[in-house]
Amino acid sequence: MNPTIKPISTTKALLLFGIPSILFLIICRILIPMLHKSYGLHPTLSWFIGGSLIFMPLFLLAFYLARKDGFQTKSEIFSRLRLRKMSVRDWKFALRSTLAVLMLTGAIMGISKFLHIQFGISEIETTPSFMQFEPFQGNERFLLLVWLFMFFFNIFGEELMWRGYILPRQEISLGNRAWFFNAILWVLFHICFGIQLLILLIPILFILPWAVQKTQNTWVGIYIHALVNGLAFIMVSLGVMG
Repeated sequence: MNPTIKPISTTKALLLFGIPSILFLIICRILIPMLHKSYGLHPTLSWFIGGSLIFMPLFLLAFYLARKDGFQTKSEIFSRLRLRKMSVRDWKFALRSTLAVLMLTGAIMGISKFLHIQFGISEIETTPSFMQFEPFQGNERFLLLVWLFMFFFNIFGEELMWRGYILPRQEISLGNRAWFFNAILWVLFHICFGIQLLILLIPILFILPWAVQKTQNTWVGIYIHALVNGLAFIMVSLGVMG
């Protein structure tokens, strides 16, 4: 008998998002600052270590849960996680969604700058407090090589778990509204970043799940997530964006 995707209850979806969210909060607010302050590690290296401790397990968990649900072969697991060949339509969704995220994020930053100039309101922070650092100088730029390892698990861990495994089950339970509830739970996962950065992340937190549900292809989320996060980190680390 071929395995089938089963619906997921709101409670179970909340647990699958909530437990990693709590662990991520502990890592970001306690472990990462401790690695930086107590052991003198560069803030980004502390982030790479701490981030890997949550993103690698998410990556492995997505495959484990797919197998637990009865999907055993490589093709079955890839199909279950909706890792499908990108069509022209999928590429258009990915690129247009990425542009929309970048434009809306830029608009939020522009509004923040306007409010700062006109009313003295502090500009919105572009990096969380536990990861604030000066642009890489000299040999520090080799940290970008270390970042690539964590970046892989960051993107694939989240997308395979949130969109590859959970979203299809939410679609059975919630239908066309699934992407919205997936986005709300994804907001929960990012609470550790603080309210200011959450505001800046609103475009990607909602547009990405919508694009994945519309295309039924997890690769769309992987590409959007990688392009937006990768571009943002490189710009900050090289001093292009503060």
